[in-house]
Amino acid sequence: MSLDESYEALKETILEWGGVEVTAMDVYSDIFNLGYNEIQKENEAPGEFKANPLGYFRNNDAHKGHYRIMFDDTFENSLKELQEADFAILNGITYFGRKNVQDHASTMRAMIFDLDGTDAKHLANFFSGAIRGDAYPVPNYVVMSGHNIHLYYVFEYAIPLYPNIKIQLRELKFALTRKIWNQYTTTIKNPQYQGINQGFRVIGGKTKVEGRRVRAFKLNDHPFNLETLGKYVPEESRVDESQLFKLTFLSLEEAKKKYPDWYERRIVKKEPKGSWECKRALYDWWLRQIQSGATHQHRYFCIMCLAIYGVKCGVPFEEVKKDAYDLIPFLNSLKADEPFTENDVKTALECYDSDYITFPRDVISKLTAIPIQSNKRNGRPQKLHLKGARAIQKINDEFNGTNWRDGNGRKPKKGIVQQWKSEHPNGKKIDCEKETGLSRHTVIKWWDD
Repeated sequence: MSLDESYEALKETILEWGGVEVTAMDVYSDIFNLGYNEIQKENEAPGEFKANPLGYFRNNDAHKGHYRIMFDDTFENSLKELQEADFAILNGITYFGRKNVQDHASTMRAMIFDLDGTDAKHLANFFSGAIRGDAYPVPNYVVMSGHNIHLYYVFEYAIPLYPNIKIQLRELKFALTRKIWNQYTTTIKNPQYQGINQGFRVIGGKTKVEGRRVRAFKLNDHPFNLETLGKYVPEESRVDESQLFKLTFLSLEEAKKKYPDWYERRIVKKEPKGSWECKRALYDWWLRQIQSGATHQHRYFCIMCLAIYGVKCGVPFEEVKKDAYDLIPFLNSLKADEPFTENDVKTALECYDSDYITFPRDVISKLTAIPIQSNKRNGRPQKLHLKGARAIQKINDEFNGTNWRDGNGRKPKKGIVQQWKSEHPNGKKIDCEKETGLSRHTVIKWWDD
C-alpha cells in the first residue's frame, strides 16, 4: 500500500467510526472557549490575570522561529499566519508572557496525545476498544498530521497549573500514554512519552508531506474532567482533585519564618536554586546511550536530554551543541525518509538551561525509551550501604591475603589537574576536563593553584 493509499485508509477509518470533519476554528474555539472572555483580548487592559495560548512557527528559509500570542478577538487572523508557515505548533495550554515555557504555563484546556505508527487496522482497533469496550477514553477530536494521528481530550473546565498539579498531570499523561499505546493500536513497540507542554502541528497547517494539511475530525461531544480521564489509569497516577484549587505558595513573610535558610539564600543573597554537580562521565555515558539505543521516534528527546545532561554535568554549551550536530547523520540513518534536521537539534538544545538541572532520571528514560538503571542500595541509607560494602571488602582481603587499597588510592584532584598541566603546557581547561573526567568546576578550582 502506497503512502497516499495508507493516508486515505486512515481517513476512511475515522469516518466509518463516526468522525465528522471540522475546521481548525471549531476545535480551538471549543478548547479555549473563544468569545467567552476567558482569554485576553489584544488591547485588553491588564489586571484580569488572563493568559493566552501561544503559537510557534518557523519557515524553512528562516534561521529562527517566532512566537505568536493568540488573543481572543484576533485568534483567527493569527491562526491563518501559523497555517501558512512551513512548521507551526500549538497546544491545549494557556501561558503568561510571550514564550510557551512550562514555568509560564497558566491553565490546561486540553490534553493531547501522539499515536504514531498507526495504520487503518490499528486505528480501528483503538476505536473499537474505546467506543465498544471502554478500554480507552473516546477522544473529542482525532487529528491527521501527515501520516500521524493526534488525539485531543478537551476539559470541561480549565485546569490550573500549580507546581504540584503539573507533576500530577504529567504522570496522568504518561499513564494514559501507556494505556493507549500498545500492540493493538500501533506498530511501534515503545510508547512515545511527551510532557504536558508538548506542541502539536497546527490544525489546517502544513505537514511534512508536500501539499497535505493537518485535518481534524470530531468524534465525541462530551468534554472530560480529571475524574473521567483518571478512571482509565491506576489510582497512583490520578490527579488529586482536592489539591486542584489550592494555591501551594506561601507569602514571602510566611516563607521567611518557615524556611529561614532558604529565604536567606534565595531571596537575600539571590543565589540560584539548589542543584548538584554530576561528573563529566555521566554526560559521556549518555552520549554513548544515544549512539547505541536511540530510536527514530525518540530522536528529538534524546538530543533534548543530551542538553539536560550537559547542564547537569557542567559541559559547555558549545561542546554540547557540537556533539548534538555530530549526531545528525546517525539519527537520520534510523529513518532516512523522515530526516532529523538542524532545526530539530536547535529546538532540542533550548533545554540547555539551569531550570532543567533537576530534571528526573525516570522522566528522561520515559521520554527517550532508553532504560536507565538506578544505583541500588536495597533501601539502605548511603552511610549504611558503604559500611556494608567495606565490611565485604575486609572479608575478601582476609580470605585472599590482599589489600583492596593497594594501587587503588585516588590522587587528589589538585594533583591530577597540575600533572595534566605539566604534561600539556599549552593545554586548555576543556581538554583537561575531557581527558581527566573531572568536572569543569574542579578543573577551574585547581587550574591556577
